[in-house]
Amino acid sequence: MKISSLKVVTVIVAILSLSMLAQAQNRERFGISAKAGGVNAVSGQVMVTREGQAPQLLTSHDNLVSGDIVRTGFGSQAEILLNPGTYCRLAENSEFVLVDSSLENLLVRLNRGSAIIEATGPDNVSQNIPIVTAQQKFTILRAGIYRINATSETTEIFVHKGRIGLGKGEQDIVKSGKKVVISGGMPTTAKLTKADNDDFDNWSKERGKTLARANQRLNARALSGFLSSSAWGWPGAQFGRWGLWTWSPFSSCYTFLPFNYGWGSPYGGFYGMFAGFGGFYPDGSCCRTLVYNQPVIVSNPSYTPGTGGSGTTGSTGSSGSGGSGGSSGGAGGTISTPPPFRGPEPRSPDSGERPVNKVRDPN
Repeated sequence: MKISSLKVVTVIVAILSLSMLAQAQNRERFGISAKAGGVNAVSGQVMVTREGQAPQLLTSHDNLVSGDIVRTGFGSQAEILLNPGTYCRLAENSEFVLVDSSLENLLVRLNRGSAIIEATGPDNVSQNIPIVTAQQKFTILRAGIYRINATSETTEIFVHKGRIGLGKGEQDIVKSGKKVVISGGMPTTAKLTKADNDDFDNWSKERGKTLARANQRLNARALSGFLSSSAWGWPGAQFGRWGLWTWSPFSSCYTFLPFNYGWGSPYGGFYGMFAGFGGFYPDGSCCRTLVYNQPVIVSNPSYTPGTGGSGTTGSTGSSGSGGSGGSSGGAGGTISTPPPFRGPEPRSPDSGERPVNKVRDPN
């Protein structure tokens, strides 16, 4: 009897463990759009503290929820997905709080250490991402690259590209190439120099370029089928404002899939694959490039920074081939060639970049 009971208990534990593992391994493989907080990469020892629980190791399979506190140890880094198109990267010995994970009221706090926010997109797209430190609440207004260094006494904000708002007036806007230091009194500004870059900046730059390349290698046919399927619930699904996060086998993590052409990484990469929706976009605007009212994954014209773009879009027939990166063509719909993409200017590669942490496929 004892042996039989032990076997039953063992089987139950095994079933529960497999069920939990399956849930972790299948967390919205094709698309994350409704909330921020997906953990995209973890290197070294990173801990998360959830309400009512003891600290536990954070993994790249986890999703953060409102109130979660993330702490990176010595030599450790993490990458968190915010609203679709915006990445938050944490340096070693940093503490980050996802105050609110909803896209409508997204709010993050950096208690200490360093974070870099990469906000992708065209320059005319309004980002409005609020960040809080002990000294200041500020808002990321445009696509760009922003580094925040925080202690209990001082906040430093490096606007490598883009613009932030320290208040509500034009006089409170800080533009590209400026550094802001806030420590008790009025903020002071200065020009950025090469000395303001370090290994953490290099790592973030390499991540940005890798994830932009991953977008160009997405499987267009598989994504088109998923977005058109009843499982996704189109057109009633809850999308992010400008796109969604989707799994990339190329980078072994999530990359960004925009809902329109013209998106690029501020580090210089180009988001060549996008999801067009015939007749409209989820934000209510009109799409003039598609004639059928269903989602279809298409490829932008190939783009070399500084050239204004060249080439043709990928085929969208059911057996069509390629957009950029060798992806299969999307299913259904017809597209016309979009206007040339005016992307970020080319940047010379920095020396001493260190390898990007690659997170294995959860399956």
